[in-house]
Amino acid sequence: MATKVMAQVEYGYSRTIRIYAPNFKPYNDVEGSPFIPGDSVQNGWLVYGQKRVAARLRYNSYSGEVEYVEGGKVLTPVNSVAEFGIVTDDTLRFRRGFPSVATWSPIDFYQLVYDGRQTKLLKRIVSVVKTNTETMANDFGKKRFEQHEDYFIWTALAKPSIDTYVEKLSDGDMKSVVLNKKSLLNTLPQKADQINAYLTEQKIKLRSWKEFAGVLKYLDTL
Repeated sequence: MATKVMAQVEYGYSRTIRIYAPNFKPYNDVEGSPFIPGDSVQNGWLVYGQKRVAARLRYNSYSGEVEYVEGGKVLTPVNSVAEFGIVTDDTLRFRRGFPSVATWSPIDFYQLVYDGRQTKLLKRIVSVVKTNTETMANDFGKKRFEQHEDYFIWTALAKPSIDTYVEKLSDGDMKSVVLNKKSLLNTLPQKADQINAYLTEQKIKLRSWKEFAGVLKYLDTL
């Protein structure tokens, strides 16, 4: 079984960690998986303070923690990781430290869909356990993971300096968005003219988050 311990490990940080063997499946009684990109760990990196360290890892969207392998065991740091990345066909990057929004706080991780200096498109991924309560169903009482995704736009409170740039995620504004033009315009009303002109010129209907991110990338060039 998994165990929680206090450990002083490399990089000079005291952390609470969960330890279990890499082939241990902690959710055998629940269908599906909360792990991103999958149950197995992938190559990537962790950021402690200003130090970037190579690691094999995955993201647990049920516990909200990054899990990585060290010394043949899976470790789960609670507070010290500021950022991590997972190398896939489309590398996944996660950061924490954003302002509180909805039920989320600065300690929660968001996936960076678009990482601009003035704006960022963030995805919050959460898995919850659902139990079938239909008494007549064959799978009554069966538990399964359901994954939910919410998107947010982070905007800098002041335009970043061209000469010097120190990014402070806490000095920004967070707003929830959905995949349509109205939501984008409501979130960035001061950019409405530029958004409308760009969507018309590029003949974009905002049918994907990739297109949504493309608009933010364009706005960051203005």
